[in-house]
Amino acid sequence: MNKSDKYTAGVYGVVSRASAYNSDIGSYVEHFINEDFKFSVRLSNNGAVTMSVEIAQDQETAPNSISEDRIQAVANSFRLLR
Repeated sequence: MNKSDKYTAGVYGVVSRASAYNSDIGSYVEHFINEDFKFSVRLSNNGAVTMSVEIAQDQETAPNSISEDRIQAVANSFRLLR
């Protein structure tokens, strides 16, 4: 994985919105582009979520266009890192 600074504001916004669905989600620390060309986001609580590049881009340009189902999918991707 390669560290990314692309769409940081969008990634931060999606993480913030996803935390409303999963209180275990910590705050944004950094994000990486993974082998599936998605963002893997490291969180403050030693956790991570995964999201598409498109949702981060949409959050920056048209946040009202993102369905709550898409935000819930990000929340459901939460996992603790080892």
